[in-house]
Amino acid sequence: MQKKKWIVPFVLLTIMLAACSDDHSDEQSEPQTTEQTEAAGESSEQANEEASEDTSVLAEGEYEDQLNLSIGDTGTVETLLGTSEFKVNGVKRMDEVDGELSDLDYFLIVSLTVKNVGEDDIDARETVDILEATDFLDGTGYSDEAPYSESIDAIEGTLAPEEEITGDVLFVAHEADEYFIRVREGLVGSEAAKNQIRYTIQASEIEDP
Repeated sequence: MQKKKWIVPFVLLTIMLAACSDDHSDEQSEPQTTEQTEAAGESSEQANEEASEDTSVLAEGEYEDQLNLSIGDTGTVETLLGTSEFKVNGVKRMDEVDGELSDLDYFLIVSLTVKNVGEDDIDARETVDILEATDFLDGTGYSDEAPYSESIDAIEGTLAPEEEITGDVLFVAHEADEYFIRVREGLVGSEAAKNQIRYTIQASEIEDP
C-alpha cells in the first residue's frame, strides 16, 4: 500500500516534466523557424532584384528606332553581336541569278555598306543576317541569299572597330509598289536587337535589269 502512494506521485511528476520539456522545445524552435523564413525571404527578394537589374541592362540600348530611312540613309543597330551601321546604296531588280529564277516574282539585289561602330570585332556575315526584306510589314520577311550565289558579291569577313565593307545582299521578292528592309522582328522581340531600323524603297527607285 505504501508503495502505491509513492508510485502515483512519481508518475505524475514524470508527466509534468515531459510536458514542460515539450513547451520549452517549442519556444526555442519557433524563433529559429521565423528567422530562417525571414532570411530565405530576403535572399529570394535579393535574387529577384538582381535578375530584374540584369534584364533591365539587357533591354536598354543607346539607339532609338529609325523607321523612316531611304536609299542613301544610314541606320545604326545595337545587338548582342555588337553595334553596326547600315547604308543602302541602291537596289536593282533581276529576273534570274546564276541561271535560276526567283522562287517568287524576281530578285532584289541591294548594294549595302556595313560598318562596325562598336568596340569589338564583328562577323560581317552574321551582321547582315539580322536583316530581312518584305513588302508586308505585318508578315515575316526574306533573308539574304547572296552566300548561295556564285555571281553575287556577298558580304563576308571580320570587321574590326571602325572598319566597313560594301557588297551585295540578295532577296527574293513579290511584285509590289514598295519594299521594306529591316531588322528581323524576332530579334527585336527577343531583345537580341535593342532597336529597329527600317528602309522604305519605292518600286520606282529600283533599277531594272
